[in-house]
Parts: sequence; structure tokens; C-alpha cells
Amino acid sequence: MKSKGKDVKLVVRPIIGCLTHTHFWEGPCRAGYKKDMTPEAEKAAADKAFEDAKKVLEGATSEITLLEAVDARYNETFVVPQDVYAQIEERIDEVDFFLCMNWRIPKLERYRKPVVILQNGNEGIDFAAYCRSIGLEAYVAMDIQDLNEIAHCLWVRKAVAATRALVLTTGNTPPFGMQSLIRDPEIIRQRYGMEIIKLPFYNIFPFMDTITDEEARPIAEKILKGSLETKVNKDWFINDIKYYLAAKKMMDVYDCNAFSTACHELCTSEIPQQRKFTPCMCHSLLKDEGIPSGCEEDLNALLAMTIMQYAANRPAFMGNPNHETDEILRIHHAVPALCMNGYGKKPLQYKLWAFTGQGFGGKLQVDFVENDDEFVTLGRFNPAADTICLKVGKVLKSEYQEVYCSPYYYIQMDDARTYMHNLAGFGHHQVLIFGDYMKMLKDIAKVMHFNVLEG
Repeated sequence: MKSKGKDVKLVVRPIIGCLTHTHFWEGPCRAGYKKDMTPEAEKAAADKAFEDAKKVLEGATSEITLLEAVDARYNETFVVPQDVYAQIEERIDEVDFFLCMNWRIPKLERYRKPVVILQNGNEGIDFAAYCRSIGLEAYVAMDIQDLNEIAHCLWVRKAVAATRALVLTTGNTPPFGMQSLIRDPEIIRQRYGMEIIKLPFYNIFPFMDTITDEEARPIAEKILKGSLETKVNKDWFINDIKYYLAAKKMMDVYDCNAFSTACHELCTSEIPQQRKFTPCMCHSLLKDEGIPSGCEEDLNALLAMTIMQYAANRPAFMGNPNHETDEILRIHHAVPALCMNGYGKKPLQYKLWAFTGQGFGGKLQVDFVENDDEFVTLGRFNPAADTICLKVGKVLKSEYQEVYCSPYYYIQMDDARTYMHNLAGFGHHQVLIFGDYMKMLKDIAKVMHFNVLEG
């Protein structure tokens, strides 16, 4: 498998600028005491500023790989020495952005790289405004918290661009259950760098045939053992695991790190009936591994899921919305994950029931009231892939249905009626993550250049 999108790192070149002078004088832009303004005193101050800046960077997010910091000193000619530029240019093709600290770096714009200026004052704001005025991407960070928040948005953008989704399709455009689909995957690639690789849905079954019981059984037994209540045919459950392992093998072959598959047409082929499986468990397991995995070839939801999972560092649920009251929305599907509170956090408890009345097709039944945060965020892209509809609410309760799509989650929100009407411009499947990520997703929208409609 291609490395996971969420495993990428931002490569950052810190450049620590400092204006020093060749001799002492005072004037309208320079004043102080001579003892502090000699070349020797300013060199000592610049040495300390350089070391202090490097210490600040010890608090940088782990999403960043920091290259060696460049000590960019220049004098009152405001000309940066060529040997400093030579250091800046090392590994420049790898650099995602320059991190400028303390003083601005004259003529840094020649490299046409994004710039983040970590400086609390006029220098940073002025430099950023200049860069933006000439078409360069620039951000101002007042402190390390700002830097990490800006870097996270840029990291999400890079992670999305590093995502390549295997979408098993019927070839119908759109598929039966998804009239609101983003019909041209090329739009997603051109706007966000995320690739969509479409192949016939039946191409996975030769891969499934290579999965042995010995490969699948330990995974199946572990899931069965962890279940609080099991209502699935245990002998058939291994077929769900074989499909999941087949999806991973197929992603390996096609160098993909996200997944989706047709559903209605897969169902009507009767292959799941013959093989006694459904793809629901595959989606749940992949998401718990940090791999975006969406139902029904729904590229609108898969794009939203990819961005939202990377943003929140946790898997997403997706499902069908229904208006219950003007204050309550219901959403249901059979694809919750267990690490909904975050990767590395305690998994949710679950029951393992069957999707079908015959007893095949495992589905996880989890209680979203176990949310560590009382809020959840819902999102979906429109068919043009340029706008996401977002809404924040609170989970009131969870309910379960013996067969078909379940669990059901009841979400309290203001004006659920208007929200449902807004979805007429977006489509039905909603992606759900635990927590209120409205502000973060708005910040990400700015760097990824998509619009946000607050539902």
C-alpha cells in the first residue's frame, strides 16, 4: 500500500533573519546605547537570537520535519550574502514552506515558496502583505501556537494531495444511489491533488480468493472476542475479513491509501449473497487504521472524510440524514469506527450484529454517547467539489436496528430543517467526526481554497 496520507510530514526550512551593522551610529531608525550597538555587541546579540529561535522551534508540531536552520544575517545594505542563499537553496525542492523568524529576509520571494513568518510585530505583517500582493502564499504566526495551527492546515493540504483512492465502480455515472456524485474525479485531482483510481467492483474478488482462512481467522476471532454482544454468523464473518484483506491487497497493487466501493450495484450482482459478506466491516476497519474509506462510490463524502479525518486525527462515520424535528437530525449507516475519539485513544465498546436477516455481513454497533467531546461535526462537499457544508451538533442518543443500516444517531442542532434544505445543494451522505472542528475546517478551507457553508 502507498504510505498513508496521514503519515506525510511538512518539510520546513527555518530562516532566522537578523539585521546587524558595520559600525555605530544613531538616526531615525536606530537608537540606543553605544555599548549595545557596536559590531561586537550586535554579533553577540545575533548569536543569542539565533539560539533562542532554535529553542522556540523545539515546540513545533510533529507534523513538521525541520531542516537545519539558516542564520541569515545582513547589514545596513539590506543585501543577504550569497553564501546564505546557498544554504537556503539546499534541498529546496523538498521544502513545503520557509519559516522566517525575527527579521524579514530580503528577496526571499525569488524562490516562489510559501512563507510563514513567526514574528509578533510589524515585520511579519508587512512581509506577509507584500508576499500576498505579488501572488505568494504567506502567513503570520505570532507565537508557536499560531505556527502549529497554520502548519496543521498546510499539513492537511499535503496529506490530502498524498491520498490516492481506489474506487471500485459499476461504471455507471452516477451510480444508482448517488445522483449528487462528483462525476468527474479529475476535478478533485486538479483542485486538491487527491487521485481517484476507478476499477470495476468485481476486480476485487480474485484478490479475495487468495486470502486464506489462516490469514483471516485471527482478525475475525479478535473482533468476535471483543464484542459485547454477537448476533452474526461466526462462520460467515470470516468472509467480511477476507473482503477487508482483499481491499488492502488491491490497494497495495494499485498504490492506493483510501477506498470506496459500489453498494447498490454490488448488492444486485448477488455476489455478496453468494459469498456471504457485506463491505461495511471493511470500511470500519480501514478507517480505524487511518485509511479513509467511504460507502457507495460517494466522492463528495470521501473527499470530506479525507479532509476531516486528517484534520481531527480520528476516523469518521458517514450516513444518511433524516429530519426528526427542527432541533434533531438522525443519521444512520453501518460503518462506525472504534477510534472515534482519536487515534491512540481508548476504542469504543461495540456489539457485533449482522447486516442481513440470514446472519451474514458483520456491522459494528457503537454508542456515540461515549464521545469524549459532547459535540460532533458533520460535513459534505457539493457536486462541484468547491464547497463543503458543515454543521455542529450534539449526540443525544444512539439506537440500533437488528438488520440493514444501523446504528442510528440522534443529533441535536439548531434549525435542522434549514440544514436539510441546504443539503439539497450537496447531497445526502453526511460525514461525522467527534468534536467541534468548525473553526479548524474553516482555516483549512482558506489554504485549500474551498468554500464553507455553515448548515
